[in-house]
Amino acid sequence: MLDKDRVLNAFAQALREPAVEKRTRTVRPRAIAVQAHRIYCENLSEGEKRPAAETFRKFATGKLAIPEIVRLLKAADVRVTLRASLNRRRVREVFREAIQRLETRLVKGRARPLQIARRAYEIYTRDADESASGGSSPSRYTFQRLIYGKTADPEILTLIATASKRKDGTA
Repeated sequence: MLDKDRVLNAFAQALREPAVEKRTRTVRPRAIAVQAHRIYCENLSEGEKRPAAETFRKFATGKLAIPEIVRLLKAADVRVTLRASLNRRRVREVFREAIQRLETRLVKGRARPLQIARRAYEIYTRDADESASGGSSPSRYTFQRLIYGKTADPEILTLIATASKRKDGTA
């Protein structure tokens, strides 16, 4: 079990670090949680179990957030940013466009799914900049998760697999 007072002190100390004080508007709770975790672990005595960094993130955001830590973060003007919502139809369209642009490289075996995701991200955010949408924009990582892991989009994976098969002369 973690000592709540030590956890609070670690967060308070993380918020007092010079790099954080200079740019509180751009620092997110996750970054503060990482610093607090580092500070907490530095002060552990030998034999004490090291907590997971994800535990400290949960202390700062989400359903399990500790109210005292949330108050500390708000007082320092550190805010959670809203997740960008994705227009799934548009995401599939930009993946199609990215695949078309990389098709020659795909056929020659030089393009990888990660490159397709990066190109799709660039197209999506470029078009979003042009339309000046008021919402937040997705991250590159969001587009990578569309092709890897639990949140992979089956239709996008099919597009990539179909384009990759063309290099074999099939499909």
